[in-house]
Amino acid sequence: MNVYRGDAPEFDYEASLKPPLPAWMPKIAKLDRIINRPIAGLIVRAALRLNLRPNQITVAAFVLGAAGALFFLGGNSHSFVVAGLLIYAGTLLDAADGMLARSTKHCTRFGAYLDLYLDRLTDFAVFGAMAVGYYRQSGHRSFFIVSLFGLAAYMLQVVLYYLEREYRGLQTGSGASGDYRGLVYMGILVFSLVNRLDIVISVLVCIPILNMIYRFVRFWILERPEEPPPAKP
Repeated sequence: MNVYRGDAPEFDYEASLKPPLPAWMPKIAKLDRIINRPIAGLIVRAALRLNLRPNQITVAAFVLGAAGALFFLGGNSHSFVVAGLLIYAGTLLDAADGMLARSTKHCTRFGAYLDLYLDRLTDFAVFGAMAVGYYRQSGHRSFFIVSLFGLAAYMLQVVLYYLEREYRGLQTGSGASGDYRGLVYMGILVFSLVNRLDIVISVLVCIPILNMIYRFVRFWILERPEEPPPAKP
């Protein structure tokens, strides 16, 4: 149901969303579209009134994410709360930029690249700052070292994801990665509010490793594309 169409005909909420998610995705991954996207839709309506461009919202999302990362470095429960709120606000803006671009038909290759570029910078800054901030709070050096390996594993899985897409020649995606990212940042907000960054860090350490194993089995063993026959001399 389009809750915006009646009082804001200039914004088609349904058209601003990416294609439906694959049926195999777990239901919890769909929380991004249930919670984050309607809120992002309100941001899009405000952006339309202010005549903002998608790239401006993309940059604003990055600024909020970077500010949140800086607060994580504070290493105490109060700074974690502020960090979680700033980062979640940035996540909502990150959802809104694409929705604005699709609803106004201003999708560009540069905009897509800028979004991916700044998202990866935000991820690196946020996850690294969480590891440092929790270490400053707890003093657990071994956990800090594991956290750094988890950060490296996360960035590695991102690289492998785009390498696989390049190999398959894919130009567009289902939007699943964006929904998972929204879910991760919702989790960061929740565990920041309850001062349990150790839980979300532990999850972020495990997920990339399991994801890389899954992708290896699925892509290289179960769904490996057939190679074209060699050219005749």
